[in-house]
Amino acid sequence: MKINLSHENRLHRNKDSGSLIHVSGEGCFIVDEYGREVNTFVREKEFNRLIDKFRYRQLLLDKLNQAHKESFEFGEDNTLLINDKPVKQRYWNMPKNESEVGFYFKAISDEFTINGGSL
Repeated sequence: MKINLSHENRLHRNKDSGSLIHVSGEGCFIVDEYGREVNTFVREKEFNRLIDKFRYRQLLLDKLNQAHKESFEFGEDNTLLINDKPVKQRYWNMPKNESEVGFYFKAISDEFTINGGSL
């Protein structure tokens, strides 16, 4: 299975996109697609947009990491990393709901299992 995405549907270049940061006295921040920190108090609408955008990607990573002994994460440009090694030629659009999380989980797990623990 190969999913090709336009540049607009992939993360830009920042591998920390979606990371949450808490600063005592300043509140929570989330890292946007360009590596900028967005504060919940200053830019609440943008903060909420980013939380919604990255919520299901994190759910997918949590499911993959619970089901397999390897470490799964997303890196720069939304490239899937397994044990800190990029999976070449594969880009995954971020799931937008729980059914898409299930679809991506099954597709990645099936291919991962078929290939003996590597993609």
